[in-house]
Amino acid sequence: MVNFRSQWRDLAGWAPYNLPLGTASNQAAKLYDATLDQLVYYYDDPTFGGVGGAMQRMLEEDPKFVAGNLLKHSMELFVTDSAGARTRFDKYCNTLDQEQLHDWEKKHLAAVRCLYHEDLVGAMNKYSEIALKYPHDTHSVSFGYVMGLINGHTSNLRDVPLSVVDQYKPHMPYYGLVHGKLCFGHAEMGEHEQAERAGRIALEAFPLDSWAVHAMAHTFENQSKPAEVIKILEETSKHWTRGVNFSQHIHWHQAGAHVQLGEYEAALTIYDTHMEKCARAGDVFPLSDASSLLMRLKIDGQKTGDREKMLAELWSKHNDEFTSLFYDGHSAFTAAMVGDTANLDKLLDNMREYIAGERKGWNKLVTTKHGVLLVEGIKLMGEGDYSAATDKLTECIPGVIKMMHGSKAQKSVFSLILIHCALMSGQKEHLCIAEQHMKELMEWNKVSTLPPLQRRLWDKIQYQHSKD
Repeated sequence: MVNFRSQWRDLAGWAPYNLPLGTASNQAAKLYDATLDQLVYYYDDPTFGGVGGAMQRMLEEDPKFVAGNLLKHSMELFVTDSAGARTRFDKYCNTLDQEQLHDWEKKHLAAVRCLYHEDLVGAMNKYSEIALKYPHDTHSVSFGYVMGLINGHTSNLRDVPLSVVDQYKPHMPYYGLVHGKLCFGHAEMGEHEQAERAGRIALEAFPLDSWAVHAMAHTFENQSKPAEVIKILEETSKHWTRGVNFSQHIHWHQAGAHVQLGEYEAALTIYDTHMEKCARAGDVFPLSDASSLLMRLKIDGQKTGDREKMLAELWSKHNDEFTSLFYDGHSAFTAAMVGDTANLDKLLDNMREYIAGERKGWNKLVTTKHGVLLVEGIKLMGEGDYSAATDKLTECIPGVIKMMHGSKAQKSVFSLILIHCALMSGQKEHLCIAEQHMKELMEWNKVSTLPPLQRRLWDKIQYQHSKD
């Protein structure tokens, strides 16, 4: 039976990888390895009390461990982006003798400073540069990579793992991980054969890599092959369902494939059995999966009961955070699904304050360009004014798709909303906009066929044309 690692690299074990850890503690080095492993494979090892426990024990072993401290602060600033995280980082920097830092540590410090200032593009570039010089720095490879997803810099999802993959051999830690990352990057760039090849290597090397499983789902989803999505997820389910923190998102892909195939009860069963519980915790990532699935079902003409009511209430608690327009867009269309105009107005008011305020960063840029139009268009959809909604959304959706955080599969819900509004408007010019948008999406995905759900919408548009 395949298991996660239980043997961790001490100082001698790290030596071949050209990373000057800057600690004399073998135990701290091992705990650094254990912390990274749980982070990149999305699991919590109860031996340590999960990621947080391993990180805490690592810094107890060596409170001055620079790489360990910078890993901790990068996680806090990236995940929470709170004033408390910035205060703790300021306090830590005051204890550092920066002149004594190694080049590798200085580069990490500069990357964390970018996170401190919400400069996620700067952080992405700095982590990517570190990975190029230190290819076995799993922290930098992973952060440079995922920030390409967060910032809408899709090519980074391919280019970061591609820049290091030749430095990994089958006997090395994370040989499969890098190929799994490369699979997703190729898939997002429309390089389908390369994606599938990299994904197969990743899963053969380490079947418990849930990111690689997820990347293979994207590979087939981007090619409009929902049956293949279900097949790969069923074949690998004994691995990705083993207490992995990422499994709720893989369930979203599984449910979405069932929607594409018109298997609506199967999709709702997955939602009720797996996704609803994760969403109920109130974190924005599982909330976005849950809302997205229900929105797709509604656009496909299906009834979802009152499931979205709970989601809308939970989203309302996040309407002043503005960490990603992706999440704010999901909050908006969930409120629209339940007719919560007051919450949409509050989100818009808060968004305008955010745009006028002093915060900076990639999300500020994306929100300034497209956020108000997006939420106003979604609000109009919720009010049943599909003609005005289509006009608003046509202005912003192309930019949203290119710039916003998220994968092609995730962001496709906003395309579906535009197509739905155009179809409900019924105006010939709007129907033509929907057709053109679907053609552009096929070109973007480098495919010649629409996914089944989009095909059903296309057929409805053709029927509308036939009545003119």
